[in-house]
Amino acid sequence: MSTGHSVANNFYRAFARRDSADMNACYSDEATFSDPIFSGLTARETKAMWEMLCSSAKDFSLTYEIADAGESHAVVNWIARYSFGPTDRQVENKVSTQMEIKAGKIIRQADSFSFPRWARQALGPVGLILGALPFFKRKVQSNAHARLTKYLKTFGQS
Repeated sequence: MSTGHSVANNFYRAFARRDSADMNACYSDEATFSDPIFSGLTARETKAMWEMLCSSAKDFSLTYEIADAGESHAVVNWIARYSFGPTDRQVENKVSTQMEIKAGKIIRQADSFSFPRWARQALGPVGLILGALPFFKRKVQSNAHARLTKYLKTFGQS
């Protein structure tokens, strides 16, 4: 088994258990993370994001498939199912992850998913109408970053 396969498998097994400590152990101290909602996160912010999301997830389940992996990379397709916080609507988010691995740790992770599809599921009719509009995506990103900043201050992440 390649290093990338092992790291990805460890990360997603922990994610399926909502075990942010084991997920975060997979990251280098210099890691970066981006997805359609959280972009340009540092390792500290990434780890806090997973702690925040795992601790607040409702009705959560995850399946994953490692599509490709080598010594320095992994590509993973995964599906998270959960109830979205404010609306309690059921979401099935289909995500593709690109991981860059160095010395057995994730140094870069980029997740991609359809923001309009996510918005439609998470927010219902409002998301269906607004999900494709750039200003709405920026608003969701801004709210998510504000929530992460508050989480970092409240829980004193270092």
